[in-house]
Amino acid sequence: MTPERDLESPDAHTRIRGIRILRLRLAGHSKPYEVDFRNEDGSPRPLSIIAGPTNTGKTSILELIAYAFGGSSYPDHEEIVRQVRAAIVEADTTFGPITVERAIEASTALLFDTPLDRAGETVPQPYPVGPPSDPASLSSFLLSTIDLNDIQLKVAPTQQESDTHIMSFRNLMWLCMVLNERVGSTQILWEGNHNKNRHLIQAVDAIFGVHENEGADLASRISRLNEHVLEARREIKALEEFIREQGSTPRQQLQEVVDNAEGEFAAIRGELDRLDWEEAASAQIVHELRDRHQRAARGAIQARQRLRDREALVSRYASLRAQYNDDIRKLTFLKQAKSIFDQLSVQVCPACLGKLPEPPSVQAGQCSMCSRPVSTSVTSLTLGTMASARETVAGFKDDGPAEAPNGKIPRQQEPEESPDEVPFDDAGALEAISADLTSTRRRFKELNEYWLQLNDSLPALREARAQAEATEAALAAEVDRAASGKVTPYVAARENLLSRRQAASVRRDRANAALKQWRIVEQRQRKLEVMAGELAELRSQNRSSKTRPDRSEMLARLSSRYRQILSDFEYPKHNNTGSIDKNLVPSVRHRPYRNASSGGQVLQTLAWILAIFEVAYEQGANHPGFLLIDTPQKNLGGKAAENDEEFADVRLVERFYRHIIKWLDGPGRGAQIVIVDNTPPAIAEPYIAVQFTRNPNSGRFGLIDNEVG
Repeated sequence: MTPERDLESPDAHTRIRGIRILRLRLAGHSKPYEVDFRNEDGSPRPLSIIAGPTNTGKTSILELIAYAFGGSSYPDHEEIVRQVRAAIVEADTTFGPITVERAIEASTALLFDTPLDRAGETVPQPYPVGPPSDPASLSSFLLSTIDLNDIQLKVAPTQQESDTHIMSFRNLMWLCMVLNERVGSTQILWEGNHNKNRHLIQAVDAIFGVHENEGADLASRISRLNEHVLEARREIKALEEFIREQGSTPRQQLQEVVDNAEGEFAAIRGELDRLDWEEAASAQIVHELRDRHQRAARGAIQARQRLRDREALVSRYASLRAQYNDDIRKLTFLKQAKSIFDQLSVQVCPACLGKLPEPPSVQAGQCSMCSRPVSTSVTSLTLGTMASARETVAGFKDDGPAEAPNGKIPRQQEPEESPDEVPFDDAGALEAISADLTSTRRRFKELNEYWLQLNDSLPALREARAQAEATEAALAAEVDRAASGKVTPYVAARENLLSRRQAASVRRDRANAALKQWRIVEQRQRKLEVMAGELAELRSQNRSSKTRPDRSEMLARLSSRYRQILSDFEYPKHNNTGSIDKNLVPSVRHRPYRNASSGGQVLQTLAWILAIFEVAYEQGANHPGFLLIDTPQKNLGGKAAENDEEFADVRLVERFYRHIIKWLDGPGRGAQIVIVDNTPPAIAEPYIAVQFTRNPNSGRFGLIDNEVG
């Protein structure tokens, strides 16, 4: 469930009473740092929670808001001193939207009567931070939003002739902001400082209209306010005459120039958005074309690669085919050699070269020509047959018997057959040649068929390559046409629109510069109207016979609301004994809050500040309408002290949030509460306005989010 559904916000354009904080922006040396307290419609969020671990700048947000509103100090943490140059608060007030800017260490604040985003359109008014008695001070302006400006308070309340001092907005901030140092301590009312304690009590009395000297103060305020109204009218008249003497363009014409420029800005923004959309669409088309071209280019590369691979394969198989063909030719030649050539038979006598009547033959183991013994392995005699038969591994056998040492030739012996000698078989060799030839022809046929298939596929691959290259070239040309034809018109159109926007900006800026003088007049007139209304109200009060509100009645109402809140919290054993005495000191069980445990002091502090805030808002008293609370879980739940078991119940925190949510959705509709809490319970999570993580890798590190060391 969203906060907007739980807590219905007032209309952003409804005039409020008091002050509602919309944004805090820190003007930094390198970048701005911002915390937003607005709903989507620009209205203030009723409940805003600033969550996150310690040391992330949560409490500093509250302190910087107070500083921008005239506080005496600002958080001087190292990262803030290094990075921040000014605190800027945008707020909605009784007088309309304002922006307050106060530089670090500055004694003067600048006040713009416009929202933060339009602060540059108007001339800011400088307001000194002090003294509060100065009617032109920032304190006086902020108090005027709730009719508490020029309130005279006694320095010594118990003395009738006591001197008086002007109430300050700083005193009122003690009732609008409770920091950690006061939560769960014995210094709710600054009891340790007499002057601060007195000023706080007087601020409560002033809020409820029960402060001392109210009757005399009313007449004094009427007199001073009447003087201010007359002086403001004289200033406005003099300023209008000065503008007319300067020959300035009438305000209505200047406003028309600004309005026309703004209208042209809107039209140009629409045209730029349309161009962006069309250019993005065109860029998408070009992107798709580039993708298609890249795919086509890859296809062309693959087609060329397939063709090169096939051509290389055809070339390699062609060489192998030729080799097989040559082998077939050789084997065929070898097979046919027996019928083509004489097998080297001896037909001529080597001595006389005459033709022999018949070739030599083996007869009875001897050569028929020379009667030499012939090896038994030789069956026919041709040229070189015996030489082959006599060959051994080491060389040749001797041609004949060697002569003995005594000169006699030994007896002729039959040569022994070597184990390595193999009989020569012409028929077996021919059969082997035929088988090899048959096998070679078969392999050649298979190879030739495969080669023909490969060779026949080349035309198709060449055609595929040509088509892929043509497609790639066509898409490349289309990409070039699309890129050049789409970008150039948009560039020209954009430059024309930007030129028009610049011209409109110049016209608007010149008109705004002239309008600033008229806006100063309007600002003075609005201020005059507010003062005139206040004057009429004061005179009405002076004429009326209403009696002064009773302070005891105020205390009774505060005590009643204090007890109700303690009951909503389910404060342990309070037995409806809560009360607030004449010095505004809260108590429970008939014992002052100072005597309670640490957890009890926290709950009593929260109930006390909420009682004052709620009763004042419901009665329409002079309270600014916002409340800032720091660390409500202090000393409660899991953070309770070991000896404080009564307040270790985590449900106490949930009941605190449940009470606030219920009140803001009921009698407190339109009020504003901002809470700083490390770990809000689940019931409060929908109302978290900003979540710090103290983790540089996740979410927002802290208020100064570029200081992560």
